[in-house]
Amino acid sequence: MSSDLDWLFNLSCRSIVAPAGYGKTELLAKAAAYFPRSLILTHTHAGVHAISDRVKRLGIPKEQVAIDTIASWASRYAYAFPIIANHPPKNPRGVEWNQVYQGALNVLSNPIAQRIVQSSYDRIYIDEYQDCESFQHTIAKTLARIVPTLIFGDPMQGIFEFVESKISWSAEVVPSFPVAYELTEPHRWNTCNPTLGAWIADVRQRLLAGSPIDLRQGPINYRAAANAFDMSLFFEGIDERHGSTAAIHCRRGICDKLARTSRGAYQAIEEMAGARLIQFGQQWDASENAWQRIAALNALLDDAMARDIDQPAAVDNLYDLNVRRQAAWDKFGLTGSAESAADVLSHEKAHPLSRTHRGELLSDARRALVEVSFGRSDCLTVACQQARQRLSHTGRAPTKRVVSTPLLLKGLEFDHVLIPDATHFSNERFACAKLFYVAISRARYTLSISSSSPILQFPKPIL
Repeated sequence: MSSDLDWLFNLSCRSIVAPAGYGKTELLAKAAAYFPRSLILTHTHAGVHAISDRVKRLGIPKEQVAIDTIASWASRYAYAFPIIANHPPKNPRGVEWNQVYQGALNVLSNPIAQRIVQSSYDRIYIDEYQDCESFQHTIAKTLARIVPTLIFGDPMQGIFEFVESKISWSAEVVPSFPVAYELTEPHRWNTCNPTLGAWIADVRQRLLAGSPIDLRQGPINYRAAANAFDMSLFFEGIDERHGSTAAIHCRRGICDKLARTSRGAYQAIEEMAGARLIQFGQQWDASENAWQRIAALNALLDDAMARDIDQPAAVDNLYDLNVRRQAAWDKFGLTGSAESAADVLSHEKAHPLSRTHRGELLSDARRALVEVSFGRSDCLTVACQQARQRLSHTGRAPTKRVVSTPLLLKGLEFDHVLIPDATHFSNERFACAKLFYVAISRARYTLSISSSSPILQFPKPIL
């Protein structure tokens, strides 16, 4: 192991502050490789995928590093010792997770379980610590008394302030895990756009101080706009933007409307819970006849695509395509079956006069309908839930252009980032400065911001 990381290996029960794009994932992977048995815990399966990919890229043997979410790791120990854990609920949802976490804490207080942890891991690293809730924080402190433990996080990316059980970085994290080091090298931009990286670093300091930010200064593209729906921000230079693009707005409903207005040029990303998908499943299961199922499917399609749009040029075989699409609807009306509904979805998505802007929603809906049609699920609601669970483990397929919220894009990076009407961040009740920082730090090559005011200023963030 290179001597430039020696400072890290002697630390325990300390924290590393890692601003966005400053090489934290690389550091985690290299640190884990130093010991024969390391455990890396994070919060999401997307985080697990990102770290696993980096470990693989560095050629680190997978048996040397265990990577998991905090929730999954805690539940495995709680379910392995059900009596000590006080029989926590299986398949927990919402606040039921607190029983799982408490069960894991009960297990970790047992000397036998402590010896199992000690014999399993030499070091433990916990990532994205700014997103921890109180039970997860208690688990981390308990683990730190059993095995040398380091945490990595960035208080400026702690955007879940609306969660009541969210812990305070300054009041709870630092007293338990004093800051040992803050990463200072903006690796994300070193080979892409160093000037942009320096500007984002300067904006971070301004946000921390509550100072104004002049969008007319710096290596960004600023556009004066009255509102978020100035679509020139989205389409000007679109053919010259190679690679991935993300448009970022804090309001999920606005993101869906922007994606619809773009006529599918940008795709809206669904939240992991898949509320609209689950609603469709529930409507389907509650339907008493085929007409009610038709209504549910039509409502889903209206939320996810524009149909029969005006097309300036003639479309080949349009009559035949319309006949086939109508035949699919007619069959669905007769059978009301999941198989027929899946066929309708295929025809609607493939129709040349359709423009899908929530493709993920329709793909998951069709996948769930196919599961029901093959008898692999008893009801569509369960099949929809399983579709979202699979996605959380496998990750999303790459999409060239997306529009979504900072909450859903945190941890990801894009070649180009667009921020429509940046003044809207000031309207957020929680974490407005942090949300803006997360949004701008997704960009690798270019950052374009429209705003009704060239000067932005947010209250000093709560750390």
